[in-house]
Amino acid sequence: MTFFERLAARIQETDSRVCLGIDPRPEAHPLTHPDRFAGDPAQVAKAAVYYFQAILEATAPLVACAKLQAAFFEVLGIPGLIAMAQLIADLKARGVPVIVDAKRGDIGSTAEAYARAYLGDGVFGADALTVNPYLGGDGLAPFAEQAARAGRGVFVLVRTSNPRAAELQDLELRGGQRLYERVAESVAALAEGCRGGARYAPVGAVVGGTAPEALAALRARLPHVWFLVPGYGAQGGRPEGVAGAFDAEGLGAVVSSSRALTYCSDGADFAERAREAAAEMRRAINRALGGR
Repeated sequence: MTFFERLAARIQETDSRVCLGIDPRPEAHPLTHPDRFAGDPAQVAKAAVYYFQAILEATAPLVACAKLQAAFFEVLGIPGLIAMAQLIADLKARGVPVIVDAKRGDIGSTAEAYARAYLGDGVFGADALTVNPYLGGDGLAPFAEQAARAGRGVFVLVRTSNPRAAELQDLELRGGQRLYERVAESVAALAEGCRGGARYAPVGAVVGGTAPEALAALRARLPHVWFLVPGYGAQGGRPEGVAGAFDAEGLGAVVSSSRALTYCSDGADFAERAREAAAEMRRAINRALGGR
């Protein structure tokens, strides 16, 4: 099975389109706060692993997949990278598909090395990786090729969720097309070239949930491309807005939320609160899909 076939099966198994965002913010909880460990990054990273392992134990049956934001691990240095490798292994052991959100992008042998690192069988090997399209087709091809070979996936940044995304992504090109629409065309062509007979190509798209009209329009334009939809919760994305990311069968997308799921309590009940938040997000998205 391809990654996106496995992801579709996982959605049907859990009845969930929720992607659990794992962004370690040690200062955000007393159990992981650096002051508790005199700033020792190894101890902070170890505490972050225990913190998210507890959340995974509580939420795994309620989520379709998980997304690890690489930057929050990298800032902890070598201990943070070890923590990321440990959580990737823990997620795989639980059968939860793993996306690494690293937004890598380069050309030639460098892109091939990034692709092997994150879409291979090494310690950082994930089921899918986010990639940046702004080096052009030769920057994307090594990632798509590795994903196709290894049964993994890539999510290409198309229309992101941040407030000032429109400054560049909505620029109007000659002929009236927006820049993100041109990027979407490139993603569609790349996806079609490696889709084979599968319903979904190994190439997906990152499309933010904070721009519902663009999200729905891109769903119509990219029928064989899976969407990773960030921006839900803390960034303002709502259930009704993200419903447009899904196809008629309620597949084709996962919706990511990080802080709203993993930092909703500063007490010892953080895992229970995470479970409740994930369950409510699952219900809300499913209700919105049912009301389309």
